[in-house]
Amino acid sequence: MKHFLAALLLLAPACSAAADAAPDIGPKAYDAALALCHAGKYPEAEQAFRALVVARTQALGPEDRESLLARVELMKLEMNRHRDAAAEAAVMDLFRNLRRILGAEAPETLKFQSWKISLQSQRGRHEEAEQECRSLIPIMARVLGSEDREILSARLMLACALLEQRKLNESEKELRPLLSLYERAQGADAPDTLYARHALGTALMLQESYAEAEAMLRGVISSRTRVHGPEHPDTLNSRNSLAVVLGRQEKHAEAAKELRSVAAIQARTLGPEHPDTLRSRANMARELPPQEAEREFRAVLAMRERVFGAEDPETLVTCYNLAWQLSLQKKYPEALACARRCYEGRMLLLGADHPDTRESGQLVKMLIDAAEKA
Repeated sequence: MKHFLAALLLLAPACSAAADAAPDIGPKAYDAALALCHAGKYPEAEQAFRALVVARTQALGPEDRESLLARVELMKLEMNRHRDAAAEAAVMDLFRNLRRILGAEAPETLKFQSWKISLQSQRGRHEEAEQECRSLIPIMARVLGSEDREILSARLMLACALLEQRKLNESEKELRPLLSLYERAQGADAPDTLYARHALGTALMLQESYAEAEAMLRGVISSRTRVHGPEHPDTLNSRNSLAVVLGRQEKHAEAAKELRSVAAIQARTLGPEHPDTLRSRANMARELPPQEAEREFRAVLAMRERVFGAEDPETLVTCYNLAWQLSLQKKYPEALACARRCYEGRMLLLGADHPDTRESGQLVKMLIDAAEKA
């Protein structure tokens, strides 16, 4: 509670400066800020929700339900930029306040818990996310109903956690009926339906069903472009995934061209250090010749370390990819150092049995053997 109130007090100077303006604190202001978020205008949405948090806290108090709901949306937007330990502690602090003030089974608390689980997946804690999803889904079904949008989102999150653990058959078995539910409940072009279809396309790609994956992702891109527009983050993420499928089919020039275009749009609309921008740049680097790829991976790694930290899961992915590119150029000592850093980080984050950890260990062994033979 102490940290929660302290965070709100930091907003007090802005609040006093705007006191005479009598800002709107009602549903219209909340809905307008949410609309900015749904349109992918995240900086504007964050600014709007920050102002709403200040206004509602001043008028209603920090523990009022409406203040908490605005704070929830602001927290989600802030976590797009900050994923360090302090930010995660703020998420847990807010979650505890929701449970205490609104109740553990209040719909708003359950929805926030579902979103909190997604952060665990983003931090690479996929097994933990899977287990919490399995516990949460029956409660959500009882409180919200078995086909409520939020329970479908939790099931989708479970499928994605399975996907990240390379439990591909389990993930696909969850995604196919879930996609049918989304299509029936929300329509073929609804955002959640398209997200589920995108996830299924990813599962198919990882099972090397490239033709079906490519066709599915092209359909998602077409729908998202029509529904959201060509520069919406979801549209760009699907283009990113399509490019990965193209690269896996050895269509490297086409994949690199697609990713270069996507990264340029993301840098302009989301910012050069946004995780989506860095992900596209990293994927593009995989399609480049080794020396160009090395330069790109070094740049992405430096940004990831500065913004998200040395042990962030995607920072470790970038370490792995840089190690691989260095090995192609027979720069074995530096390649081995990068590979070991990735392996040790994944051991701590994912555990020894995770497929990514084992993959990193295999690279370390290969580089030790190559260095001895060189």
